[in-house]
Amino acid sequence: MSESEYKLRLAQNLIGRGKVSRRDFIQLGLAAGLTVAAGDKLFVTVARAEPQRGGFAKLGMAHGATTDSIDPAGYLDTFTQTAFSGAMSNSLTEVDAKGSIQPDLAESFETSDDATTWVFKLRKGATFHNGKTVTADDVVASMQYHMGVDTKSAAKSLLESVTNIKADGPETIVFKLNSGNADFPYIMSDYHLVVMPAKDGKADWESGVRTGAFVLENLSARRLGQAQAQSQLLQERQTLF
Repeated sequence: MSESEYKLRLAQNLIGRGKVSRRDFIQLGLAAGLTVAAGDKLFVTVARAEPQRGGFAKLGMAHGATTDSIDPAGYLDTFTQTAFSGAMSNSLTEVDAKGSIQPDLAESFETSDDATTWVFKLRKGATFHNGKTVTADDVVASMQYHMGVDTKSAAKSLLESVTNIKADGPETIVFKLNSGNADFPYIMSDYHLVVMPAKDGKADWESGVRTGAFVLENLSARRLGQAQAQSQLLQERQTLF
């Protein structure tokens, strides 16, 4: 491998970190024997494959109020669903653009023949924003937060068929239902049912620590205007998986 080819390979590793510009990369490609077109194509291919780190997301959307909270039990409109659920958090599953259910924090899920038992396997390597590994205990605490007589969660009715949730090891969660439900994985994609870290056996929603692509920096709608608060709300983090 020539020195120019070696430098080109190093540059490919730096593209996703924003350390190499398209122009500089093409110049390295020319020195390594590539054409301008080939160097440009290689740059675009690598750049699209590598997640970009850092920066901010500025959101302009309807709804939003000074009473908004990061408590997932009360997410109620486009703003809370997008900023606090979709951007900041993950659920066990998600619905894709075609309306099909797909694993999200879960790596896989399967059911018994009568669809009364559902087993979800967590995705390996998933972490919370503070670096803590996501475990089955976190999922159990997150779901139990929306269940029970005293809960005020808007998702309470979605989990009324669940008679028991338990962790079967650090990566497996078992749900028992009072009747068969083939659509249970769709329920797990609901925007209220985000996974939160467990603290003393209960879901810690107040910390704002989640698993999503964006990290909560501050929630200042009570002190600032709604538009300014939204522009400061979410800071991008490294892609999880």
